[in-house]
Amino acid sequence: MAKKKLDVGDQKAEDEKMVEDVTEQTKPESAEIEKPVDKTEEKKASDKSKKTKVKASKQSRRAKPSGRRQRSKKYQDSIKDLDKDQQYPIDEAIKLVKDSSYSKFDGTFTLHIQLSKSKKKDEAIRGTIKLPHGTGKKQKIEIVSIDLIEKIQKGYSDFDVLIASSEMMPKLAQVAKILGPKGKMPNPKDGTVSDNPEQTAKDLDQIAPYRMDAGRNLHINVGKVSWENAKIAENIAVVLKALTHHKKDSVTLSPSMGSGVKIAL
Repeated sequence: MAKKKLDVGDQKAEDEKMVEDVTEQTKPESAEIEKPVDKTEEKKASDKSKKTKVKASKQSRRAKPSGRRQRSKKYQDSIKDLDKDQQYPIDEAIKLVKDSSYSKFDGTFTLHIQLSKSKKKDEAIRGTIKLPHGTGKKQKIEIVSIDLIEKIQKGYSDFDVLIASSEMMPKLAQVAKILGPKGKMPNPKDGTVSDNPEQTAKDLDQIAPYRMDAGRNLHINVGKVSWENAKIAENIAVVLKALTHHKKDSVTLSPSMGSGVKIAL
């Protein structure tokens, strides 16, 4: 009986070894143990791929064949007979600008003056010019009073220009932090500090303010498209005369909507 049990045990061991041999033989030699997939890394790679595609799409939409912003058909039509590199006398420039204007409203004529470079550091050029026919822009004007200061402290700011007498300027200090960021603080250089604020308010529609921007440009309104050419020409002549002491690289006249025309210096 003992010998029989030993034979059964040996047979079982032999069967198990045979199974192991068959499994080893059928297993592909190149098989590797499958590694668990890192879902976090997979998501990061997917998100990065999406961002790259979105960025490429935006760049594609922004890209223009000529490298310049495409202008509207109305604008293109307005300049088809215009030589943009040529400089014109004032009267002819006004006519050309009127022809190029395509706004449905009464557009504004603006004079763009490119000042020459200066060796002066932190140069600030600003001031006002009184035009014979005004700018064509109607402004809501307030004159400083104690009552108005109290209203401003409570949030009132429904005005375009604030005029103050010299005596009232110190009292405006309490609202300077409100008016300053809005560009509504009276300033002698802007003509909004006056010993006769009532008269200044009446004349203000004739006053054209100017201030040099970072590109050394001055932008001054000189009339409306509907005005007679002679009125616009007189305003332009006054502006150029008032700024004769500033060296200019170019002077361009343009409407609210339409092409600019260079004026002969």
